[in-house]
Amino acid sequence: MRRTVGPITKPNRSARKQPPAPVPAPRGSWWRIAAILLAGVLTYANSLSGPFILDDQSTIADNQQIREWWRPSIVLAPEPNTAIAGRPVVNVTFAANYATGGLDVRGYHVVNISLHLLCGLLAFGIIRWTLDLPRLRKRFGGRTADVACAAALLWVVHPVNSEVVNYLTERTESLMALFYLLTLYASIRGWPALAVMSCALGMASKESMVTAPLVVVLYDRVFVYDSFGQALRARRGFYAALASTWVVLGALMASGPRSAVGGFSTGVSPWTYLLNQAVTIAHYLRLSFWPRSLVVFYGWPVPLTLWDVLPYA
Repeated sequence: MRRTVGPITKPNRSARKQPPAPVPAPRGSWWRIAAILLAGVLTYANSLSGPFILDDQSTIADNQQIREWWRPSIVLAPEPNTAIAGRPVVNVTFAANYATGGLDVRGYHVVNISLHLLCGLLAFGIIRWTLDLPRLRKRFGGRTADVACAAALLWVVHPVNSEVVNYLTERTESLMALFYLLTLYASIRGWPALAVMSCALGMASKESMVTAPLVVVLYDRVFVYDSFGQALRARRGFYAALASTWVVLGALMASGPRSAVGGFSTGVSPWTYLLNQAVTIAHYLRLSFWPRSLVVFYGWPVPLTLWDVLPYA
């Protein structure tokens, strides 16, 4: 009998380029979410009456723009050489606070605490979904939700975050962090439109957001793909869309919104600034393990020599 041989098919190489899907989200997350929220609320419940300090005077108390909250053209163009210059999203949130409660500090603190809690929930989601990826899930034996919850709880109550929550002007940092984490979370979940929109909003909140597109690529390389080439072939359109949000940051920075109050315009040379950073970064790493003697303002850079900072460097 003559045997019929079918056509030889080649393996579908493109299929291997797609990111492996995480396992379904573990059940029973609601009580963990509630625990994270409760811990954060109890930690910061006594801070609602904290007064305006330092830059709060210019960004909130004396900020005439937030008093005209109904005029987007005013609110979206913060005054130059202030802590919110070039950060229109932050100014919009302050305007919303003023529209609902004037200069009552409690409303501003409620928003800051809420942003911190949202960041904690996003951290929980990012860690949980990451540990459920095929490369990691076997290591934790079904305990990924517990590990993620423990990490998020520690982050929410960690004292080193208290400055960002209690110092109202530091909403620039918490908003940027919120959009940063949301960009990464949306990328992990496969929601590209949300990731790109969040990345753009983060660029309009604080310049630190500039690294977000790169971190998404690095995350994919470490946890999902076997090489950068494989990641680029699978998600190059998405990466290009994220990178396009740098245009938002560039447009906001083009006019030098804080040219007279930040950077090297303060009279500190690049070399002195670099030497001070060696000490500062080491100090913050120590505080992350032992958060003692925390203050809002650690002082201006001081004259140092390379020998002074060599151990820290």
